Amino acid sequence: MRSRTQNRLFTVWFVLLLSGLLMITISEVAIAQTGTRRFTVADDIALTTIGSEVLFSPDDRLFIVESDRGRLDLNRVESALRVYSTEDINRFLSQPNTQQEPSPFWSISKSTYKEGPIISNVRWLDDSSGFMFLAKTESGNDQLFLANPHTRKVKALTGEDQSVRSFAVRSEAQFVYAIPSPTVKAKVQELERAATTVGTGQTLSSLMFPETRRELSDLCELWAVVDGKRFRVIEASSRHPVALHFEGLDALALSPDGRSLVTAATVAAIPPEWETLYPPPIPSFPFRVRAGQQNPDAVYGASDISEYVLIDLVSGSIKPLTRAPTGNDAGWIGSSTAGWSADGKSVVMSDTFLPADTQHTGATANRPCVAVADLSTGKLTCVERRREQTEQDDQEKWRADAHFVSGKADRIIVRYESGSSTTYVRSADGSWSAEGPVGESSSQSHAVDVRVKQDLNHPPVLIATDKQGKSSRIIWNPNPQLKDIQLGEVSTFKWKDKNGHDWVGGLYKPPDYTKGKRYPLVIQTHGFDEREFQPSGPFTSGFAAQELAAVAVMVLQVEDCDIVLHEEGACQVAGYEAAVQLLAAEGLVDPDRVGLIGFSHTCYFVMDALTTSTLRFKAATITDGPNYGYLQYLTMVDWEGNSFLHQADAAIGPSPFGAGLTQWLSRSPEFNMNKVQTPLQVVALGRTGVLWMWEPYAVLHYLNKPADLTVMSSDQHELTNPAARMASQGGSVDWFRFWLKDEEDPDPAKAEQYARWRNLRKLQQANEATQNSH
Repeated sequence: MRSRTQNRLFTVWFVLLLSGLLMITISEVAIAQTGTRRFTVADDIALTTIGSEVLFSPDDRLFIVESDRGRLDLNRVESALRVYSTEDINRFLSQPNTQQEPSPFWSISKSTYKEGPIISNVRWLDDSSGFMFLAKTESGNDQLFLANPHTRKVKALTGEDQSVRSFAVRSEAQFVYAIPSPTVKAKVQELERAATTVGTGQTLSSLMFPETRRELSDLCELWAVVDGKRFRVIEASSRHPVALHFEGLDALALSPDGRSLVTAATVAAIPPEWETLYPPPIPSFPFRVRAGQQNPDAVYGASDISEYVLIDLVSGSIKPLTRAPTGNDAGWIGSSTAGWSADGKSVVMSDTFLPADTQHTGATANRPCVAVADLSTGKLTCVERRREQTEQDDQEKWRADAHFVSGKADRIIVRYESGSSTTYVRSADGSWSAEGPVGESSSQSHAVDVRVKQDLNHPPVLIATDKQGKSSRIIWNPNPQLKDIQLGEVSTFKWKDKNGHDWVGGLYKPPDYTKGKRYPLVIQTHGFDEREFQPSGPFTSGFAAQELAAVAVMVLQVEDCDIVLHEEGACQVAGYEAAVQLLAAEGLVDPDRVGLIGFSHTCYFVMDALTTSTLRFKAATITDGPNYGYLQYLTMVDWEGNSFLHQADAAIGPSPFGAGLTQWLSRSPEFNMNKVQTPLQVVALGRTGVLWMWEPYAVLHYLNKPADLTVMSSDQHELTNPAARMASQGGSVDWFRFWLKDEEDPDPAKAEQYARWRNLRKLQQANEATQNSH
């Protein structure tokens, strides 16, 4: 029951190859394998992670590095901003005998809330006089701040009672921001006071838990500060506050004079022809344009079809710019962002379709593109069009962010999620042509090259290289404590399944790995990146790779299959089976002691594996994700335009009614729970998460099969709160030690847990005895 906006934590990987020059090798920051103790969940929580992007000021004199870590002593997350002087770093690089890491020019740290990140959305002002950021208050609101590095002062620009969802800034006197609409709170209060409630058209969770309307709602209103005057922006024709939803919050772009805004707004009436003009890249894809009426003031609008618009902040007039939907809304997963030219006469918009009367003919006509609008003539021009995609494509890698080069009106840079970029130049006739790639990093244009360096076995450090590439040194090692901890070695593991599909994963071996010994194995799902140091795995909810390796359990971190929709479950299961077979054949693991972890979307993969695989998993755990069961299907009616139902139909087959139910009976894991022979730990996040995760637990419990349900107090999808992480990740370690190794943590606080699990073991043994007798 998560919003389609989920935290994604990515770290940039760069390889420094300076042939014949002074070079910092990754071995200089290697983890000492002679550490005196093993890695624990507490160590994982305390690790400092470095933000993937180094933020240079426009004048290149300063740069900001973001970082986060968990504070178990406070049970909070701590975020920090380290502001460095490029001059200081260049001086440090020119003095090779200086051993001490250079100190930042200025540091800001906050640990004001239980969940993180505390600091987010850091952006420099165009004149380099300061930078803006959001920081959580004690109540969890996101407050907007302006930081002045020259005076070392931080000023709040919004009140603690306003939670800023998005903002765009030109100066302290010219900025806009969006906050949750008070309409949502009023509707919740109205529901609480009413003798009866109209449930038609409402989601089940909003009716059962009215207060979650405020948490899940994406309805926001727009506020502006123009020439120092603050006001709520009112739409000229309706006289309602300008409403923004998910797509519009990402797309805020303020004009150079601070009086106009480009964003994406909900289309009130979706024309029927849009369904055929703007199809998704894959015919069976569940997210697509569907004709009909939409309410721009609806409490939930994350699945709305939106278009780019131009808003006059003072008058409140709204003018459509594209007369076509964003690509993201039509199933072309991307980033809806916008940017202005320096002269304020043009706007560039990423991931948008062009209207039918301006489209080219041919195969490319119905693909979204990066487009430029000439505001004086209204002419739209396509700068770069998305290529055709198939079910095997990872659509997210095509996310692009386009903006005009600073101070220019005839040059655009399109940056891709991979880190590469392309520069486009406008010709005299208004068309755009590629000037050439910028490269893998924009750091080439800075006075000093600053990068994050890491790999599977080496934690991230910050590396600086001078402009001439003659000197490269570590300027910050955020986790020196790891030198005292012995970690398991991680290696890239490749295999092929029975269908010929190639797989790549990360194999975590115990620190005292002994060749020839067969270890228990836990398969962790949902992605693998061999460029990153990931002690937990790719996420912190339920995953605990190095922690399991520390207790002599081998872990295989598995990527997601690149086959989507109706074949993805079978593809994943084939991958798991082939990996275990190969690891067992090589004498590395015991095939009778294999566990499986699912989180978010991969909960479905785990349930599919437990009901269809030839492997007999010894234990499994799932946290906060879909199972495509009948109850889960029905509880999601009217949630985000029934997007989950469309997704389930695509994965399983037709809807589970009438003739379609036959296919669901054979393909949905929840109709086949009688086949499950594996003890299952089910973890729900928050009260609404109980309903979301109830079905697999309830069915197994009713069938008298071992199932354990844990309800976390936090409903954050990717857990950041230290206590919540300790319970989630620590719970996974305890669960697999118990079932795979017959071991228990002697901590007296866990006595009740193990008493409960021993009863589950007796139940499992009784079921196995009955099965063997037949």
